[in-house]
Amino acid sequence: MKTWIKSLICLISFLICFFGEILVNVACGPEADPYDYYASFFHNTIQGNSTYRPFYFNGYAFLNDDEKPASEGGINSSEWAAYLGKGTSANDVEKAMYRLSSKVDSVLVLTYLKPNKKLPDSLYKNTFLNVLVSGTKNSGLNYYRFAKGAEPLAAVLLEDRWNPKTPDPKALRDKGYEALKRAGAEKDAFIKLRYYYQAQRMLRYSGDYKVSNKIYDKYIAGSKSRSHVMGWALSLRAGGELAAGNSAKAAYLFSKIFALYSERRIQAFTNFNNINEASANVLKFAKTPGEKAFVYAISGLHNSRVSTKSLEQVYKVYPQSLLLKVLLVREINKIEEQYLSVKLHKTAIYNPYSYYDFVGEDSTAKKQAAYLPTLKAFCQKLAAERKCAEPALGSLAFSYLSWITGDTRDGLKALAAIKNQKLKSNLANQQQLIKLLLLTQKINKQRILNETELVPSLTWLNKMIALETRAFNLTGGKGYNESYDMRQYARSARDFYAQVLAPAYLSRKDTAMAGLVLLKSQLCYSYIDTYSEYHPPRPPGFDIPDFLQRKLHSGHLNNIISWAKAPVKTPYIKQLTTGINKNVYYNLYDLLGTSFLREHKYSRAADAFKKLPPSLSKRTPNDWDKTLHSDPFISHMLDFPKAYTSSVKGYTKLQFAKRMVSLQNKVKADPKKASSYYYIMANGVYNTVMDGNGWYYISYTNTSYDRYREATEYYDGDFLNALYAEKYYLKACSLSKDPEFKAKCTFMAAKCQQKQNLYNLMGIHSKDEDYNILVRQNPYFRELRNNYKTTAFFKRATNECSYLQDFLNARIRVGR
Repeated sequence: MKTWIKSLICLISFLICFFGEILVNVACGPEADPYDYYASFFHNTIQGNSTYRPFYFNGYAFLNDDEKPASEGGINSSEWAAYLGKGTSANDVEKAMYRLSSKVDSVLVLTYLKPNKKLPDSLYKNTFLNVLVSGTKNSGLNYYRFAKGAEPLAAVLLEDRWNPKTPDPKALRDKGYEALKRAGAEKDAFIKLRYYYQAQRMLRYSGDYKVSNKIYDKYIAGSKSRSHVMGWALSLRAGGELAAGNSAKAAYLFSKIFALYSERRIQAFTNFNNINEASANVLKFAKTPGEKAFVYAISGLHNSRVSTKSLEQVYKVYPQSLLLKVLLVREINKIEEQYLSVKLHKTAIYNPYSYYDFVGEDSTAKKQAAYLPTLKAFCQKLAAERKCAEPALGSLAFSYLSWITGDTRDGLKALAAIKNQKLKSNLANQQQLIKLLLLTQKINKQRILNETELVPSLTWLNKMIALETRAFNLTGGKGYNESYDMRQYARSARDFYAQVLAPAYLSRKDTAMAGLVLLKSQLCYSYIDTYSEYHPPRPPGFDIPDFLQRKLHSGHLNNIISWAKAPVKTPYIKQLTTGINKNVYYNLYDLLGTSFLREHKYSRAADAFKKLPPSLSKRTPNDWDKTLHSDPFISHMLDFPKAYTSSVKGYTKLQFAKRMVSLQNKVKADPKKASSYYYIMANGVYNTVMDGNGWYYISYTNTSYDRYREATEYYDGDFLNALYAEKYYLKACSLSKDPEFKAKCTFMAAKCQQKQNLYNLMGIHSKDEDYNILVRQNPYFRELRNNYKTTAFFKRATNECSYLQDFLNARIRVGR
């Protein structure tokens, strides 16, 4: 084994001391949420033992959770509280031992921690310190003073964990032998063990690992104590074996620590794997089937690739092992990440994991597909042989994998086999979720979508989400990874609706139902709230799922709103509309009004926008810290920079719709001025193109990508191509006899034509020459030159528009 690896393990063990904790750095992906980056319906908490949470599968992090499953300080404090007797608070012990400043700690030990000594006012209520100075626990007091005196000698190792200072070997050695002497004279078993541990620890840190090892073997190893000090001493012993070159035995000892002492589990796991000793060599020291199982399991928990090897090994030597469940769930989660998510991505109309790169994943997915039968066979064996602690888990895993592979009948059959079994809540809930998936798959294979079959499962799912939300709100989600555990059914529901049920509706060309299901998907996990604390606050409509923003017409949205507002709903629609509150309605009405603007139904758009409170209808998007307001009816020669204005002059969507209705009415009421009205309407529509200052009247996004994409959205005739604006400009031109006005209308029509040239050329970056030819050979430029070259507007346009200049100078000739 390489020397540097040995040194690393020694250092890790060396830094772990009675009053210190090790930090494990986790390398996470910079973009994706490491706790929510792939679709998962088989929850990693199903094994029901949170002390193994750091080792749940996570492809974005070395450890799923770098927090220790248990607090070393908390465990030690509890042991002291139990030792000192009733009335001693473990919290008081932890405060005195671990949370006092070094200055207060020093003064306390030197001045106050003496028999029958009065404590300082700030600590006189501390139950732990009161017992120590009461005169009834002098052994505990003496040990505590000793430990506090030894602490600074080890503390130098913890001041900078990457560049630890060299301790004073003599001082450590002297302290170690003093502890050994005290232990020999001590009659109290609780204190005696701790003195021996301090002796082992101090001598280990001094470099005398042989003497340290002997102290453990002679005085600690045979102890019947159940104190966790036994585990901490064993950690030092394992490091001592490694320092002596006995890597296989060191790995074995670390596997025992992993198994028995959750507070040292991460350290033991890291050390075991860094030693990188062959399992066969480590197993020579294992005395029981359980110990062998842990050796096999630790190797499996370190493997990020799919493999049943560790599962088979653990099952063979000790099928009752708790880690069998952890390993099995890890394998299924790997399948979800590397196969299921890729599979769902291919048919999804909306992907919550937009940051996850599915490109090039096909080869991995093919390997997973080939592996799935092997894993399914293992799950069948678990269920059939019933040797493991929970055989039902094998049936659940098999049924879930059958859903993934499309074997609906096999999956439902496996669920039916455990239908009448009394399962623990975590397994029972998992059973319900798998049943929902399989029923949906069965229905999808039929010609008619029999939605009523899904109602009981959806009712259960809504209940689970409500319970999770209530628990999450009560605790506030203690930590990021803990909050993930508390919202797993909500996330699974989000993915079920978005990536399973919605595509089923869209494949049947039922866009409205697909939209409602996607809305339900978002409501399951996040929330739509136009009153969120954004700066500046986001306008309504922007929090609706992207698919609804881009694909739904007014008819689809009217259907969704009517389903949600119906006083009597079918049981199925009732489940899908749960969670639609007033803030969601505001977003839906904004989207409805926007769809009417896209469809040029301005009166109906105004009616929809009137459903919004005035404070919301005034909100507009922002570009960084700049709030965007616009007067979309102004006419300007150049599109850049966009002509945004102050909020005083800006139009809301409602005001824009009302103005367009007013202009339409004026065209009918006053035909003589119709040309000017059409021109103003043309400006209004023109400014809704992506380059206009009112783009957000018909779109919820505006990015550089829009400049190069195909016109795939139903409103792209306006947003990308300015077709409707061109129609209005030409109509205005045809109704006027004023050459100046007609020149202006023709030039604006040329700008509309330019948009169409731009978006008709996909991959503009590789077709610049084609684009330059098209925009400079604009047919409306020819009309300007031929009919309006004597107008003042033509002279102004010639000075300001480089494309028109190129056309007039014939710099670009069509040579094809």
